[in-house]
Amino acid sequence: MKINNAPLCVPAPEKLHDYTLKAIIHCDGLLLCKCDEGGEHDNGRKLAVWNPFVSRLKWIEPSTYYKYFDVFAFGYDSVSRDNYKILRIDMGIKTEIYEFRSKLWRRVRATVDEYHRLCQAMSMNGNMYWVAQTKSNDSKIEFIQSFDFSTETFKPICVPEETDRFHGFTVHRVLLSGYGGDRLSLLQQHTHLKIEVWVTNKLTDGDVSWSNYFNVTLAHLPILPYRNDCRFLAYCIHKTKKIMLWVEEVDYNEAYVYTDVYVMGEGEIDKQVEATITRTLHDQSCNHVYVPSLVPVPD
Repeated sequence: MKINNAPLCVPAPEKLHDYTLKAIIHCDGLLLCKCDEGGEHDNGRKLAVWNPFVSRLKWIEPSTYYKYFDVFAFGYDSVSRDNYKILRIDMGIKTEIYEFRSKLWRRVRATVDEYHRLCQAMSMNGNMYWVAQTKSNDSKIEFIQSFDFSTETFKPICVPEETDRFHGFTVHRVLLSGYGGDRLSLLQQHTHLKIEVWVTNKLTDGDVSWSNYFNVTLAHLPILPYRNDCRFLAYCIHKTKKIMLWVEEVDYNEAYVYTDVYVMGEGEIDKQVEATITRTLHDQSCNHVYVPSLVPVPD
């Protein structure tokens, strides 16, 4: 596995070479990595905190063995910024938090509906956000699920309500990202003709509302691949009224993945960079917007 930001290529530490990274959550330059050694045994699954910029990694020992369907969150509370915390959701069984200061797991009462799939995990200002979908309909986004590490509670956030487009069959893809360090951003594509980008008000304002940031309607828009885990997709708001979109196209016949980077503005595609990065399907990786940081990996 490598972290790629062409032309930068940072190799993973040797400790991760035998694992596939099933998910990554970014918080303050630290990466929470869900690692899988392969096979059907749960003891082959591990959790690591890694700072690629300072080349430090720490394994997080479980209270009980990690499971394939475990959902994780990574953040901190408003009292102790330096006391990072990990939330582990064992759907339908238990919810627990690991504190770096005590190095212990403890059970919490917070629960989440096990009939919803949580995907596209994103940490912002210490709190956690996911896209919540019904397990029976992958194309239907219900809401944004949040977790507050200060109050240790879950809270749903509504999606834009201007129309029912989030619940129609014309929506091909929905992506969650951040904006300005204190707001959420949501990108959605309608088949292959239109991309819309929405942003919220500041999350600290209390009630969350959405406004349309910009739209792109062109006949030659890239078709975003439909994948729940989003390992082949990432985007960020790059400049005023522009986004940078990272798309990995899969060639299943040749078993290779090719990377394209788009810069899109209001109503147009300003630039398309065909990155030279290619990899096999067996070379698993996750795409994330990463900001290098000197934050130390907690002991």
